[in-house]
Amino acid sequence: MQDIDAALFELVNAGPSAPAWSLQFASFASDILPALLALALAIGALFDRRWRHAFFTAMVGVLAAWLIVQAIRWAFPMPRPAYYGLGIQWVPQGIRPGFPSLHAAGAFTAAFSLWCLPWRSPMLAALAVAATVAWSRLYLGLHFPSDVVAAAMLGALVSILAERGIRLMSRTRTSPASARAPGGRLRSRTRRA
Repeated sequence: MQDIDAALFELVNAGPSAPAWSLQFASFASDILPALLALALAIGALFDRRWRHAFFTAMVGVLAAWLIVQAIRWAFPMPRPAYYGLGIQWVPQGIRPGFPSLHAAGAFTAAFSLWCLPWRSPMLAALAVAATVAWSRLYLGLHFPSDVVAAAMLGALVSILAERGIRLMSRTRTSPASARAPGGRLRSRTRRA
C-alpha cells in the first residue's frame, strides 16, 4: 500500500518545472478556499433557517474533525512525504505528522454538512471546493494521497454524526415530554404569586 501511495504522490506533486501560477493557485486553494467555504455557509445562514442548521452542523463538525485529527496524529504520528525524501515540499511543514490531512478533513466536513439541505447543488459545489483543497495538499507536497482520502472519509462521517446529534438534541429540547412535570402534568409557563 505504501508503494502505491508514494507512486500516486509522485504523480500529483509539483515538480521543479511547475509553473509559478500553478503553485500560487495551489497555495490559494490550500489556505484561502476553506475560509471562503466557511464564509459562503455563514452568508447562507443569514438568510435561511436550513442554511443556519447546515452552518451550525459544519462548525460543530469541523471542531470535532479537528479534535479527531489531533488525536490520531498524537496516537499514530505518521510522517509527511518530505520525511522520506519524496517529492518537493513547496510549503514548509517541518516534521509534524500528516495523517490525516487537517485541511482536507475540515473542508470535507463542511462540504458534507450541506447534505441536509433540500438542494444538492450547494453540496456538490462545496465538495468540488474540498476536492480542490485536497488536491492542493498533494500538489504542494504536504500529504500522501492516503492522508487526504482518510480526511475525506473522516469528514463525511463526522458531518453525518454531527448533523444527527444536533437534530436529536433539538428534538429532545423541543419535545412535548420535556414540557411535562414529573407527575405527567404540563408545566406552567407562568409563576404563581
